Amino acid sequence: MAYIMQLKHLIESELIPDVEDHIDDLFEGIASAKDATPEERSDLEDMQALRDEYKELLKELQSGDIDEEEAEQLYTELTAMREGGDDDEDDLEYDEEDEDEDDYDEFDIDKEDDQY
Repeated sequence: MAYIMQLKHLIESELIPDVEDHIDDLFEGIASAKDATPEERSDLEDMQALRDEYKELLKELQSGDIDEEEAEQLYTELTAMREGGDDDEDDLEYDEEDEDEDDYDEFDIDKEDDQY
């Protein structure tokens, strides 16, 4: 029962408020620019979906659909995700560009290397 309570607290007191703060920041940026870029719209949709997932998880916890073992696993994963980075956006979403960017550096060929 300990992890269920810790997970509830984490979601209610930290995760949902953090996501809602990020959503508010996005709305402020959009309002000041008078329009949203496609990236801002995407970020906003992602944050709203994440908030909804957290709220759904909270409902499952409250209804007893999640047992102690699953709560422990979720708690561990969510706290690791939060501790994984210090900038707000990186904690909340995965950036595929960063992964692809470094993977192919060793294969970059200059025009001078046309000998192949």
